[in-house]
Amino acid sequence: MLRETGYKLKPMAVVLYGPPIQEAIAKGDLPRMKQLAAEAEEHLKQAGDVRAALEYLKIEIAKASRTTKPH
Repeated sequence: MLRETGYKLKPMAVVLYGPPIQEAIAKGDLPRMKQLAAEAEEHLKQAGDVRAALEYLKIEIAKASRTTKPH
């Protein structure tokens, strides 16, 4: 069972796992890597299990697709 978190996606969360992390690693920027790690941990704590939520969403989409008439 999924729980409601009330979490709202922030713009930083969208780019957090992409270029900023890769750039910090490539530069060997330890303070930035630590900062990004802390932000990622907080994001994961707030977001919960995104993979499970996505799977649940796909199931509900499939159910709705079977019962919804085509336009």
